[in-house]
Amino acid sequence: MVQLSTSDQLLLMAYGELNSKDARSLQEQIQADEALSQEWHSILRLTGRLDKVIDSPSETSLRIVLEHSYKTEHLQEI
Repeated sequence: MVQLSTSDQLLLMAYGELNSKDARSLQEQIQADEALSQEWHSILRLTGRLDKVIDSPSETSLRIVLEHSYKTEHLQEI
């Protein structure tokens, strides 16, 4: 299993992607460590800003993903 850094875990938790056991453990660490708590609150502020700025993918991004999907569709049959 890949060992994640604490910063990676904080990001995963901010987006609800950390499993509940690890999230509980990380929350305990945040409560016990002021520096970690500050990093957590900074991540929450930044992710909140990003969520406001990035509403949806651009048309170009969607087109690229769809073109790639179309080109690799036959690979799914293998």
